[in-house]
Amino acid sequence: MTGRYRVVQSFDGGFIGEVLIVNASRVDRGWTVRIHFGRGRLVTSWVEGAPQGTARQFDGGFSYVSGVSVPAGGSVPLRFHMEWASSTPRGCTVDGVRCSGF
Repeated sequence: MTGRYRVVQSFDGGFIGEVLIVNASRVDRGWTVRIHFGRGRLVTSWVEGAPQGTARQFDGGFSYVSGVSVPAGGSVPLRFHMEWASSTPRGCTVDGVRCSGF
């Protein structure tokens, strides 16, 4: 499982970010994203067009445990709205593997 980070939209006081989770394996897999910004507040998070998982906010970031497995060879976008945070995360991982894109 890998993740690619990007900013979808920026606005005064916040932004919408995305981690595209890609499953290059031959089996369906669940996943966990952990992303840290140093400060800020998670407003909401969601997976486009799929059952939702569980988000847990911690100081300056959050973790998100999948509500649906990513099909073998497929991908799923996790989107989130952050306030009062830099749009460049200090760290981002999917199942412990560093995200690309920042």
